[in-house]
Amino acid sequence: MKTGRRVFLAGTLGTALAGAVSGWAAPGWAAQGQTVGTLRLDFGGATPAPAPGYVRMGTETYTEARGYGWVSAAGLGIRDRGGDAPQRDLVFGTAARVFRIGSLVPGRYRLRVLSGDLAFADHFTRLQVPGVDGGEPLPVLHPSYAQFAELTATLVVPEGGTRIDITMDSPANNWVVNSLVLEPTADPEPVRVTFTDAPIPSTWGPILVSPDPTAPLLDGHRSRSADDRVRPTGLRRGDYLRLIASEVDFWEAEQDADGAIIDPYLNREFQYSTPAFAHAAATLVAYAGRRDLLKAAALALDWSARELAERTAADSHEDFYAPMLAHAIRLLEPHVPRARAAAWKSDIGRFEPFLTYRSALGSSNWNIVAASGEALFQMMGLRTASDRFPEASFAAQGVHFDASHGLYLEGPMAYDHFPRLWLGDLIGRGYTGPYRAELTEALRRAAITSLFMQSPTGELPAGGRSAHHQWNEAEQCVTYEVFAARALAAGDSELAAYFKRGAHLALRSMLRWVRPSGEMQIVKNWMDPAQGFGYESYSSHSQYNLLAMSMLAIAYEHAATTEDVKERPIPAETGGYLLHIKPLHKVFASAGGSYVEVDTAGDHHYDATGFIRAHFSGHSPQLGSSDSLLAAPRYRVPSGPTPPTTGMGVAWEVSPGQWRHFGELDPSLTQDVVVRPTRVRGDDVRFTVRYNGDFGGGVTTVEERFAVTPREARVTTILHGYDGPVRRVVPVLSHDGRTPSTIQVQGDKVRVWQQGEHGTSRLTYDMPGATSVWVGSEEYGNHNGLMRLAVGEYAAGVGAAGITLVVAPQGNRQI
Repeated sequence: MKTGRRVFLAGTLGTALAGAVSGWAAPGWAAQGQTVGTLRLDFGGATPAPAPGYVRMGTETYTEARGYGWVSAAGLGIRDRGGDAPQRDLVFGTAARVFRIGSLVPGRYRLRVLSGDLAFADHFTRLQVPGVDGGEPLPVLHPSYAQFAELTATLVVPEGGTRIDITMDSPANNWVVNSLVLEPTADPEPVRVTFTDAPIPSTWGPILVSPDPTAPLLDGHRSRSADDRVRPTGLRRGDYLRLIASEVDFWEAEQDADGAIIDPYLNREFQYSTPAFAHAAATLVAYAGRRDLLKAAALALDWSARELAERTAADSHEDFYAPMLAHAIRLLEPHVPRARAAAWKSDIGRFEPFLTYRSALGSSNWNIVAASGEALFQMMGLRTASDRFPEASFAAQGVHFDASHGLYLEGPMAYDHFPRLWLGDLIGRGYTGPYRAELTEALRRAAITSLFMQSPTGELPAGGRSAHHQWNEAEQCVTYEVFAARALAAGDSELAAYFKRGAHLALRSMLRWVRPSGEMQIVKNWMDPAQGFGYESYSSHSQYNLLAMSMLAIAYEHAATTEDVKERPIPAETGGYLLHIKPLHKVFASAGGSYVEVDTAGDHHYDATGFIRAHFSGHSPQLGSSDSLLAAPRYRVPSGPTPPTTGMGVAWEVSPGQWRHFGELDPSLTQDVVVRPTRVRGDDVRFTVRYNGDFGGGVTTVEERFAVTPREARVTTILHGYDGPVRRVVPVLSHDGRTPSTIQVQGDKVRVWQQGEHGTSRLTYDMPGATSVWVGSEEYGNHNGLMRLAVGEYAAGVGAAGITLVVAPQGNRQI
């Protein structure tokens, strides 16, 4: 066991202290203890067995025959956390309850009560016991997470007395008791409380010893890209500050007198906009000489630190504040009076992490953000090194990390990368605390894996909630700058160059979406932000613009040592790989700058099943189908006609006139999915994705054969067991909110092009063998704007042989 954050007096737990009172006769229950006259109770349920030498006590009420019990058990509960008795289980309550011990004779007794919880830190237990030596109120027991407080006091049962009533209550309506010991003693003793830290169980898999699948991936890319040259992005470290400045200058005008950032469309402070602004503005003060922003940055930090300390964050989003505030305090401290910096630090020091943050340990990405910030506070000396919040959080978060690729398996693609960026920042700053080795290895593997998932245009893969938001690319900037610096420090300049290119491509993607007013579109379309087009229910113009800037501020700092690293191609630019991430049901493949993404089990609130993305280096990613169409999207699109749920997929008749789209199939209908490579070379990647199940209309297997080359992405879909008519359906961008697309049908091809400020992009969707090809007039919304549906019609029986779609870029690559 380790010493807790309070004084630990060894040997108090489980020690039998024998005592004697002259003329004292043992009560009827005394034979149950190890020592004559000693009552030892282990509170909890009927199972497991109590601690050795203890008897089980649940919520039984007092009887004279038993000699102890609750006067009233109403509202009492029992929990078993696992582990060792008596710490593992407990009785808890919210209202005051009395525990009675009878069959006593007058004399002095030593009372020991153990209170704590292996899974929570929000208990405040107050005991009231008559006759305590000294007559002072007993201290409230408030152990931390996986910590146990043992109260020891002596009390006197007066002449004529036969029992004691111990009242348990809580100033926070949340008390807990694990064990109670009552034993005779001769002399009075001072009241004392001792604390013991229990071991925190780890949920980590064998990431430190499991085979590393990123090693052959990276080796293959090294060999294929040895002679490759890429057109440099031309971006430098200072370009992070350029975009941050554009944003901060816009948002400074939205700051109120208290320092809060007010969203211009919601007309209120939203989530963590203000601490993100404080961090971004502080970065400009520290690195760009923008002393004109010092007042705004410090005022935002004043407000945010106070909100966190008092648990009054906008929309209850305290969990996101810590890392932003840690960086803002560090950056601004040299530029403000000592008293102001002291006030910020005082705010951080006056709240308890376990009570302030809202996400349960290990429950989601929220907890990782808070824990990363708390670890930074510890490294800065603003939180005691003995505080266990980071350790407990990281221990519980291990269950979410894939023991193979190191990815964070919460589900959506954006939330694989999101928790990793905060942890990467922490590791990059020299974190040496608990789980450093596991986190470092998981993040290293995941960073390499992410390079192979990144689009050649710099975008994060599509998939799940928060997809297509600009902060998706900002989080890549952080990860790739962190690991570029680490690779260079380790002597691997080649790997550093891959990561540097990945960071710059992500930043270049973001620069496409800067509005004339200086801030960005937060989703990859040009619709008026007032519409919230493509927004999640939790998206806002303020918080998701400024979150991205906080991320870029972190990326800027980690880029300090790699400024002169020359870019080398990322995997999607060179190609020659096939990557199947089974836990995230995603398949990625690339050949010479052509890139495809397949979702083998789409969440139909966000993605269709099947072929959902085709991107080509140098061409607008939104033009090459980049997002699914959905019948019931969870993100916001205008009301209007309902599209089918589909990517670049097929449809077949399950009854006359009733069409089933492959993209809409519930994943539960799929018995298994088999991904099989047939050729993997730099300029030619071929693979098959085979879905087996009962899909209706006689279809028992959907087989999709992909062939990706630098010139095109081709898929042939075979419907086994089906002899009816077939359709190929493809979502085609009609309007992005600023620029319409030109869409033409020429024979069995659909041509689409769009003139933009970054050049003209052209694509063709070729459906060879179709009896007719047409594009519907109805427009449907998705993340990227308004889409029309291109449809190829095929004769009955063709589906069993296979129908083909060829997606190909046309013209020069200019973006």
